[in-house]
Amino acid sequence: MAVELMSYGEIARLARVERPVVTTWRRRHPDFPAPIPGSSGQPLFPADAVITWLLDRQLGNADANSLRAERAMHSLAAYAREHDGRRLVLSLGAALCLRHLAGRPLPADPLPLAERFDPDDEFLLTNLREAPALTDLPGMVEQLIEGAYQASSAYQFLLGNCARFGWPELATDALTPHLVTLIRLAADVPGRLRTDGHLTVGDPYACAGDLLAALLVDQEPDALSFNAAQPDPELARLIRRRLLLAGVPEFNFAVLSDDLNDEFADVNAIVTRLPYQPAELCDPAEDLARIGDIADRLGPGCTAVVVGPAASLVDSLRDTDAIAKRANLLTSGLVEAVVGLPGGVFPARPGHSAALWTLTRDPVPDTQGRLLLADLSGGALDQRVAEAAAQDILLWRGEGHRRDGHDPRTGLVVPLDALDLRRGAALRPPGPASVTLRSRQAADRPALIGEVERRLTDAEQETIRYAEEHGALNTGAVQRDGRRPRELSLGALRTARRVRLLPGHRLSPEHAGPRGHHRVIGAVEVVAQSSKRWMDRLRLAAHYPHVALTEPGDLVVTGVPEFGVFLDEDGFSVIEFPARGLRISPGDALTPRVLKGLLDTARNTARSPGAVHGPRLSDVTIPDLSRDEVTRLDEVLRCLDERERLLRRQTALLTELRELAVTGFADGTLTTLYGTNS
Repeated sequence: MAVELMSYGEIARLARVERPVVTTWRRRHPDFPAPIPGSSGQPLFPADAVITWLLDRQLGNADANSLRAERAMHSLAAYAREHDGRRLVLSLGAALCLRHLAGRPLPADPLPLAERFDPDDEFLLTNLREAPALTDLPGMVEQLIEGAYQASSAYQFLLGNCARFGWPELATDALTPHLVTLIRLAADVPGRLRTDGHLTVGDPYACAGDLLAALLVDQEPDALSFNAAQPDPELARLIRRRLLLAGVPEFNFAVLSDDLNDEFADVNAIVTRLPYQPAELCDPAEDLARIGDIADRLGPGCTAVVVGPAASLVDSLRDTDAIAKRANLLTSGLVEAVVGLPGGVFPARPGHSAALWTLTRDPVPDTQGRLLLADLSGGALDQRVAEAAAQDILLWRGEGHRRDGHDPRTGLVVPLDALDLRRGAALRPPGPASVTLRSRQAADRPALIGEVERRLTDAEQETIRYAEEHGALNTGAVQRDGRRPRELSLGALRTARRVRLLPGHRLSPEHAGPRGHHRVIGAVEVVAQSSKRWMDRLRLAAHYPHVALTEPGDLVVTGVPEFGVFLDEDGFSVIEFPARGLRISPGDALTPRVLKGLLDTARNTARSPGAVHGPRLSDVTIPDLSRDEVTRLDEVLRCLDERERLLRRQTALLTELRELAVTGFADGTLTTLYGTNS
């Protein structure tokens, strides 16, 4: 088997560090793996040795689970170059499934065991019989499971990296995660499960089964049943393995070869994407006929979420047959929402434009004669937009048209009579997309400006009251007599146990987000003096059980990319490496406010442009003020902070007011009476 090699850049991406860090590791650590002799150009290192070294040294920002999985991945990639990638993925997936069914490591010859567990060849038998001549298939399975800790995660890891094994075709129909989220939420899987306790989902064009597997996120597998259609026997076995390893009982799913079989009449929801056709071969009439077949099989209360080409679902049509089919579908009362999607929702086909339809049998009466139209093609489909669009669909499905109801945030409710259906006109909200999405904001802008003006008046009055209560700012500053205070380094403060150094922690980027319970403070947050990243407390307990949170008044300091100090007044935050924390010992003369002010003005914190390293934190010096001087300085800083807070509030409101006014004048939806006689 060929040895998998890695360059400096690949090692950096694997360890989630910057490229120069790897060079530093090689220079500082004598046991860093040696490059392969004779590699021309840049040095190349054996991948397995590098990953083992990273695991032993515990360096980099990648967690041990990711590194173990990557070690298995590099070994498998070398096998895939010797054998066919498709055969390798199918045979390894079959072996993982057999390992899951048997509940124990596989024997050297797994075929007899496979014949006993899968005599009808529904899951794995053929793929094991056609497996390439691998030296140790059971050992490779155990290596994959060791990297992922369970067979189901190992199988998802295997399918997610099939392109690296030479089988990119498996993922050509995959959708972006945010579109999958929109589909899952629009199908209302959580809500239906809460109401009925069990849900049956169908996919008549199942591809690799990724849409069905996505519905299992945060749900109990026993509560879902699946019906899929896949004429390719190999992909049908792959789908069955995918569902079985995800925890779905074998009697809870059926993968058949014929499209839209009779079983689809009994499902509660359908999620699917229409088969892909190149633009020159795309037949809108055929696509709409497929949607018509899906609509015919919708039972009472059943919902279908269909993704298809924009040329068939939302763009203008010229073919009379396609025009008639689309008009009949839209006037049937089953189609509740039409969503134009941005480009790139098919990552493997970035030029393929798509749209989404939702259909529901027996909708609420108030939806009759109207259609929810949303055009998201003008922007990016992120998590926020996906959740907002799904909420619009669910509220429209539950309420229908109400004058006092919910106004969609991502589209408009349009009467079908206002659409030129018999001429095949494009299904777009009236007016340009940008105007449509901002129409309600434009209508509300005068009220929003009035609200900001009221809040600004309140802020000004609060400032006036503060000045009347405390008088003019007067620090009583005079010339100080006597010798200057001696300089004291932070290292000396630590030695004297006046301050305690708190470590920073290496966090995976995907574990921090815009919501959570604990604020994340890293180098970027220290330099910006604000933090918008949070971490969920359950995720923190699961992945970082030894992390110690900050306390109110702790300081967070960093020297990269520049020296900075952040005062964490609220506490209970997570410090991200390379930032570190400083905690003042109880009873010490220093206060957090004074220590931050002294560090902000320290002279030896700047980094020379030609220097490789900046000054060490332990070498930064501050004046050793007496307790009385610290008290006086803390009082001055407290007064300044309070007045700065009042002014900062006014500044933020003025900025908001300026943005509203300029935007309104720029798009022609706002004017003022200033300077007139009105």
